[in-house]
Amino acid sequence: MGALDGVKILDLSWGIAGPLGVMLLAEQGADVIKVEPPGGDPFRAYSGYAVWNRSRRSVTVDLKSAAGLEAFHQLVDDADVLVETFRPGVTDRLGIGYDALHARNPRLVYLSCPGYPAGHRHAQRPGYDALIQASSGQQWEQPGWRMGPIFLHMPMPSMGAVFLIPSGILAALIAREDTGRGQHVRTSLFQGALLYTTQIWQQVEKAGAPFHDLMGKSYPPGVHQQFLFECANNEWVHTSVMSGLTPTKSQDALLGLDDAPEPFAFMALAPEEREAFTARRRAAYKTHDRATLVADFQAHNHAIEAVITMEEALGSSGAPHPQLVANGMVATVEDPELGTTTQIGVPINLHGTPGAIRGPQPLPGQHNHEVFAALGYSDAEITAIAGGVGA
Repeated sequence: MGALDGVKILDLSWGIAGPLGVMLLAEQGADVIKVEPPGGDPFRAYSGYAVWNRSRRSVTVDLKSAAGLEAFHQLVDDADVLVETFRPGVTDRLGIGYDALHARNPRLVYLSCPGYPAGHRHAQRPGYDALIQASSGQQWEQPGWRMGPIFLHMPMPSMGAVFLIPSGILAALIAREDTGRGQHVRTSLFQGALLYTTQIWQQVEKAGAPFHDLMGKSYPPGVHQQFLFECANNEWVHTSVMSGLTPTKSQDALLGLDDAPEPFAFMALAPEEREAFTARRRAAYKTHDRATLVADFQAHNHAIEAVITMEEALGSSGAPHPQLVANGMVATVEDPELGTTTQIGVPINLHGTPGAIRGPQPLPGQHNHEVFAALGYSDAEITAIAGGVGA
């Protein structure tokens, strides 16, 4: 039995934040029904969906038809949570807005996660992750390979909202224990973007050179980029000299560079002198076997790790790494379309009520008959609910 066993969630979300945020609840025991339009969620072609939509059932419902809307209302009547990611006003036009559904089911927790908060000046604009990056200031704040704004390959607004969605739902469910009533929970991708600013905004253009040196990701290379070193046999390590540890022997001594300057003296050297010594240091790394070097560094209280590929991290030859399997960090899932896949495991561990993957992503409408027949609908009615597609 999971911690959320008995909690029924209707998932009308698409993209990243809604599906992944709801997955975190599904794998703690919630019964999640993904409600898709006829033909299925248009984002199903996105590779991440194989993971984000697992552990739930799927029904296809034509909400623009009277039969589909009525059937959906029947699902709402005993639901605990509804999650939607439409632009403000769309759900009201469809007849599934908060006011209408809360009147039917006062205990319903209704979570909305559009691109922008309700009332925001951009609320009616398309809320795609990249556009939220642009309008939230994040692309301008991100240092990169040239001056000016930089596209963030991590979908930061969505990944921030991933955590806001289940947090808001759980808070509202706890509040319902006292009040007996659900409520409208609102967040957005825009608020998800701000979550990653450490919630303290700084004017990056007024920051000094050390800030840019620390944060630079590619060109000009920041300080963290300079801690990647190539060893023998084309293998790499990352040496974290800013870890706060007190080494018993310097990295340069371990590398055999006995005439190296002290760290603070090194920083005081002229740029060309620092560059010349850095070249010597990099050449020294290349003469060392990686495994031996890592062991020596760690023995002398240095923070260092081998830089490995995803294949090494997750397991070679198609099999997940035994350590990750033992920790529940990866799992083998048989996807109905992709076949055998290696996916992230359940990322939250509850000892008393452990979570579990409850199956791969369902096919669109896979559970139409199972869900709607339980409500008393016939095969013909289920076909009408799904927009004329057979159950």
